[in-house]
Amino acid sequence: MLIFDQLNKGERPLRILAWGVIAGMLVLLGGLWRVQVLSGSDYRRSQERQSYRSVRLPAMRGRIIDRNGLAFAENQPRYRLDVYLDELLPQFAEKERQLRRELLASRGATNTAPAGLWSRLTARFSKTPKKVLITPNEREWLKRHARFVVVSNIVQQINQRLNTQVAKTEADLFRHWSRERALPFPVLNNLTPAQVAVLTEQGWSIPGVELELVPVRSYPHGQLAAHIIGAVRTHDTSGEDDQAFDYRLRDYRGLIGLESAFDRQLRGKAGAKSILINSSGYRHRQGEIMLAEPVIGDTLVTTLDLPLQKAVEKSLAQVNGDERGAAVVVDIRNGDILACASAPSFDPNAWIDGISHAENQRLLDPKMKYLFNRATYGSYNPGSTFKIVTALACFEHGILTTQNVDDRIRTLGYYRIGRNHDIDDTAPAGEYDFNRAFIKSSNSYFIEYGLRLGIDNLLDYARRLHLGEKPGLRLNEEATGIVPDVAEVPAGGLRGKTANLSIGQEITVTPVQLAMVMAAVANGGTVYWPRLIDRFEPGDPLSSEPAEHVRPAQVRTQLPIKREHLAILHAAMRDDVALDEGTGKGARVRDFAVCGKTGTAEVKAGRRLIDRITWFSSFAPYESPRYAVVVMVESGGSGGGTCAPVARRIYEHLRDRERGTVAQNSN
Repeated sequence: MLIFDQLNKGERPLRILAWGVIAGMLVLLGGLWRVQVLSGSDYRRSQERQSYRSVRLPAMRGRIIDRNGLAFAENQPRYRLDVYLDELLPQFAEKERQLRRELLASRGATNTAPAGLWSRLTARFSKTPKKVLITPNEREWLKRHARFVVVSNIVQQINQRLNTQVAKTEADLFRHWSRERALPFPVLNNLTPAQVAVLTEQGWSIPGVELELVPVRSYPHGQLAAHIIGAVRTHDTSGEDDQAFDYRLRDYRGLIGLESAFDRQLRGKAGAKSILINSSGYRHRQGEIMLAEPVIGDTLVTTLDLPLQKAVEKSLAQVNGDERGAAVVVDIRNGDILACASAPSFDPNAWIDGISHAENQRLLDPKMKYLFNRATYGSYNPGSTFKIVTALACFEHGILTTQNVDDRIRTLGYYRIGRNHDIDDTAPAGEYDFNRAFIKSSNSYFIEYGLRLGIDNLLDYARRLHLGEKPGLRLNEEATGIVPDVAEVPAGGLRGKTANLSIGQEITVTPVQLAMVMAAVANGGTVYWPRLIDRFEPGDPLSSEPAEHVRPAQVRTQLPIKREHLAILHAAMRDDVALDEGTGKGARVRDFAVCGKTGTAEVKAGRRLIDRITWFSSFAPYESPRYAVVVMVESGGSGGGTCAPVARRIYEHLRDRERGTVAQNSN
């Protein structure tokens, strides 16, 4: 009021100031009108585009390769078409309103709200109870069905463009919405190049749809070494690193085998990108920003030899009848596992897109146990192959010596323990020295010397060979085997326990454990840690980071085996294969002297025989040992008839490879 009083007095400076203020206000009002009215539509369109979403990008999984660089597990690029459901919320809401109106119209209630403002205000405070036209269950159904209708229309548009017949059920969508809404809803998992071209040419006019290029785990050799390499499954659960993301793309987690044991090293580090969407759910590819590049996982280099692994599995597959067994090949000079097979096997590719219920039930068959790694996790009585351990223990404790190995003892075809218990002999009655008892696998001979040795000394030697312990392969699927505790044996049963243990009936081992025993016998008494992993290499070939080597050729125990005793045992093992009366003659290989021992262990329920475990444990060549091979077959006929021929085929491959007559590499 003071300003206007002064203006009325006619003061010129104040009058000029006032008109300046008024002019400024008019300019300001004109600018606001231009921004809010003339340019309002432009700003609204821009605002629609400025909606950001962050997406977690899984890293490419590291490869698993053999010692020569051949791939057991790798990645293949695949185009996938996904629908981001949260981007369709406006369409869901509109469709729900439409369905609601249709439902109300069908009930004769097309307009339920009071007409005027006064009527609406008074209705709010009216004590008259409202008439419930739609129940809570119906509202939930409307929301669910609205989502399905919208998504079905989008899927139909995709089918029309790509000439496909994709169908998604309402149950599929509901399951995804309730459990995995942060993940895109998959429509097509493996688009062809022609389909990608069609989508690219026609642009992205379908709301909420995104074409993703994703690395997919691939096992190019299918079932080969599947129990060792393992398998992966899609991983849809959010982790601690996902909290800042609106969406996360599916990645993989190890299920079994090396894929599971070294999942952290193989899966790498996830990346992130930011995307722009509008309020209708249309994505703007030009607004996509990479925030952090994914870091590829490490390459896992195994000690396995892929061509040898193929030969071992092929040999094991030729067993007649149900193929249930295992075979292991070890380099006796350093403990490297060159091949490790378990049968029957499975195809790890079955889990990539989700395994079917029928296939999963088949793999869980209680007899075949397709997923069971018999080589590292199967624990079995070693049968007569344990006579090698009995012999070594007897040599060390002076029960057997160079002076008495030629002494003969007479057997009756059985060995009597106490008054009423006889242990059947696998060799006929007669006279046996050490060499003949070994190649004929005389139970009576080894029981006699085992009883002289005593159970404490025998068990001590078994533990020094690390039986009853995990081999240390760093797999989740490793068994310790069972070494009995003398303290738990009743005094009256100690003699029978010792007799059974001497011929491999009171102890259990895994094929890998027995292979390491064979390696120690072959190399002169050095027990190595078995080695399945050689090193981890950076997955990025341009990385300057060094490889991480894993425990190369580490000695576990050094046994004090005398050279002369070892020579006696080696000669007996050679004769078991080389002589016609030997039980292991089925493993004989021309120009490649194999030393071995057969074994058959009976599995009983009470007195009833329910199965037979057959073995062949060996090393070769006799003159300069390099390989230890152990074969085990469940429900086999005999170690010599079932397992020895498998070992023969493996040694033939090793012989031919050393001569250069087989390919060293395999595609």
